Order: sequence, then C-alpha cells, then structure tokens
Amino acid sequence: MDFDDFLNPYRPLLDEVEVLNALYDAAEPERLIKQFTPVFRNLFEDDRGDLYGNDRPQDLAGRVRRFLDRVDHLSTAVPNPEELGQAPILHRWCAVRLGSSPFLIGHVTGHPILRWRARAHTSVLFQVAPDLGWARTWSRFYSLADYTPETLFSFQADGKLPPAVEPIRLVRSPL
Repeated sequence: MDFDDFLNPYRPLLDEVEVLNALYDAAEPERLIKQFTPVFRNLFEDDRGDLYGNDRPQDLAGRVRRFLDRVDHLSTAVPNPEELGQAPILHRWCAVRLGSSPFLIGHVTGHPILRWRARAHTSVLFQVAPDLGWARTWSRFYSLADYTPETLFSFQADGKLPPAVEPIRLVRSPL
C-alpha cells in the first residue's frame, strides 16, 4: 500500500464506509465485523468501550448499524461556523497514514487536553478540506492553519513518528 491508495485523499475512508454499508445485514452482523479492516475494527471496539461478545444478535446488529451511521456521518458532515469557531487549530499540519489509518499531524492550539503548540497527531481522519480550513477526525473538527508537508519529516527525525508513517498527497480538488 502506498500513499496513493486512497481513492479520495480528502475523504480517505469514505469508500470503505460505502462498502461496509452495502454489505450490512442485520441478520448477520458478526460477518460484517469480521470484514472490518484494522482501522474500523479498532474504532468499533473503541466506540463500544468493550468487546461485543456478550451482545444478543439483535443488540449487536443495532450497534453495528449505529457505528456505520456514525462513520458515514463523520465522512460526510460539514462543520457549522459555531463548531469551527470552537475547534482546536492545527498549525504546520499535514495528512499522513500508518498502514490503513489516516490522521493529521501538526502543532495544536486551543485543544481541550493538549498544551498550547504541542506536537500532536489526531485520531483517525475522515475528512480534510484544506481550502475551507477544516478537518474532521474520529473525535472532533479541527481548524486548519498552514499546510506544511515537511512536518512529517521533522516529526520522524525527532522520533515522534516511526519511519513507516507515509504522507497522504493532497493534490486534487477537495470535497
């Protein structure tokens, strides 16, 4: 897999979300879960807070449906001005991936947990709209400042990221 494998680097997981939605069968949710890639398996388990083994089949089907609805929403929702006004700002950012997991890296300000200008990587990236100045990850919207692809090499040189992390090229028109 190389950094050109996402059909749409601005919505890197949308194609996978669409396939999972098409394969969803409420009668056999376990079959779909087995087809989750590692990034979706991890998000599903995170979203649940525990493993799904004790669920009754109808409960599991509902949880899988809600999960798919959530990831579909994260792949398509656009922030309103209030959400963007409250979002942390990612400076000197770039889009990267480790395996099939896309995320952003950069220096963050206004984050509810991280210190001012901390070097950070986001949770899983669902959308990035550089021309509109925002991105959507698993956990939140981000406002985007200056796009700086060289940040990846700086983070790798400092040991913040492993050499296996690759850039995601943002070369086509966004969303």
